[in-house]
Amino acid sequence: MPISVQKLEDTFQLKYLKSIKWGSTFVENKNGVYIISSSKDKDFLPKHDVEIVINDKQIDLWLANAPNILLNEKTPSKTDLINQLKNFWLPDETILYIGKAEKQTLSERIGQFFNHKFGKKSPHKGGYWLKLLKNINDLNIHLYETKESHIIEEEILKKFIEQVSEPTKLKLIDKNLYLPFANLQLRSGVIKSHGLKYHYQ
Repeated sequence: MPISVQKLEDTFQLKYLKSIKWGSTFVENKNGVYIISSSKDKDFLPKHDVEIVINDKQIDLWLANAPNILLNEKTPSKTDLINQLKNFWLPDETILYIGKAEKQTLSERIGQFFNHKFGKKSPHKGGYWLKLLKNINDLNIHLYETKESHIIEEEILKKFIEQVSEPTKLKLIDKNLYLPFANLQLRSGVIKSHGLKYHYQ
């Protein structure tokens, strides 16, 4: 069954720092991991499937910023990209992205995420699919202090994968890597089968 933010926190004995809304100004000078969720309530799990809502204007910007983008070796239309994103949506999960701040503080790393423009390689291409969602400003970021953040992040992702529900697995196009919607890789070299090339440059 789907896993809650609180369950991950308890399982890995994560040291909770705070929760913030997407785009908020905040100061947190520690290293750690962060979990981006559709809910402020860390225990919350949806009772019914939630549909993905894509921001069409952001798709236009993506295409403008990555003009050589390919999807399954072909130049995609806006509709092609939207449909492909839907193939990776987990409708019964609240967790949309799990990330780490190892070389920077949590404030610095999440600030890079806020400022990142999709279609670009830096400063935070990981998780950029989030920025294509229409409700991004409603998302919540739960912050945790950890050591060896890269190890903890991967373990948390593995636990998430283990808990993905069977009905959701049937809906996902990638049958090998059931990551949160906006996580494109488990670790370096272990990547979702999203079919995209040159989607950032």
